[in-house]
Amino acid sequence: MTTAPAQRSPLRSRQFRRVVTAEFVSSVGTQMTTLALPWFVLMTSGSPARMGLVFVIQILPVPLLAMPAGLLVARWGARRVTIAGDLADAVLVAAVPTLYFADMLPFWVLLVIVALVGCVASAYLSAQRMLLTETVGSDEGAVTAANALFETATSSARLVGPAVAGFLIAGIGALNVLWVDAVSFAVSAALLTGLPRGEPAQAPLSANRMAEGARYLFRDPVLRTMSLAVLGYGTLMPVVLLALPVMARSRYDANPHVVGWLLAAWGGGTALGTVIVARLARRIPPTRFAACGGVGAALVLWLLPWDQPAATAALTVAAGCMFLPAVTAPAVALLTLRPPEHLRPHVVPVFGAAVFVASPVAYAAAGVLFEHLAVGTVLVAVAVGASLCALVLLNLVRGPAD
Repeated sequence: MTTAPAQRSPLRSRQFRRVVTAEFVSSVGTQMTTLALPWFVLMTSGSPARMGLVFVIQILPVPLLAMPAGLLVARWGARRVTIAGDLADAVLVAAVPTLYFADMLPFWVLLVIVALVGCVASAYLSAQRMLLTETVGSDEGAVTAANALFETATSSARLVGPAVAGFLIAGIGALNVLWVDAVSFAVSAALLTGLPRGEPAQAPLSANRMAEGARYLFRDPVLRTMSLAVLGYGTLMPVVLLALPVMARSRYDANPHVVGWLLAAWGGGTALGTVIVARLARRIPPTRFAACGGVGAALVLWLLPWDQPAATAALTVAAGCMFLPAVTAPAVALLTLRPPEHLRPHVVPVFGAAVFVASPVAYAAAGVLFEHLAVGTVLVAVAVGASLCALVLLNLVRGPAD
């Protein structure tokens, strides 16, 4: 039997390559900011709680605005929302160093800016995934592979961005790094300009349709169980991310190079995992893939709490993150293909809200916990939680068929 053209590698699509390139460019800048902005807050205030609050304020709009953002994506189209989001983020990120050097950036203004960035992200994240699906068709293996390759671009940026940012912070200061991020968003918008527009939604857009998407998500046993597991990771992984600069400060003499390499290890491990997932996506059912990834991540996270040299800590972070794409890529593939086509623009943001709803609480709690508990103690709790998520995914494999 011959293979249909739609089932060939997504990289054969020029449109897909443009979407992935835009993601890589913007993510490199974003990952530099992910290090530079919290490091700036931590070093100037000396407060992990304030650093955690920056994360909280930025991520909080994502679950709160997920449903209206889904209506916006369905009405405007994924391409238009993504380009508008890139341009808005370019302006917002550039505003931080501009206001600071003008002596007009009190902490509350910084929080307002990062909150606006979070508002943009509420629509941007679901629009990205819908745009990706528009470029590769509806074959389950192709969509899983495409999502893995998309995550490869993102995780490769996590490898490059923090490593470069660690050196730039030491040389030019943390806030100057944000200029690079602003430019990266403008370049991403330029790359996406000219892509074919998706078909606008024909059915009336309303909160009732979003509620219908939510009901489908909760009724479907596979998506419901997957959502529960991903919600767990959405709670745990922000704690690990916030732990990295705290580890660098407490264990490695507050060296910005070390925190840069720890974040780069996060991205490098994820990049390797996405390549593996892209190659195996058509051979392993999505639920089995997710269960294997969850078990692997849980096992490795048990190694992270213990005091160790920076090099082995980076390897542990990389190994743990290598398994995560085996959970996220199948989850997104199931999300975009399992619901009826008319419900997909409405299920995506509901699922996104399930992923992100716990993140603000996790960032806030982690900031407080790191002020009162040793970083190793908090990371032991993370390992316990990851083990429970792995059990949920294993139960999915034993339950309904794919």
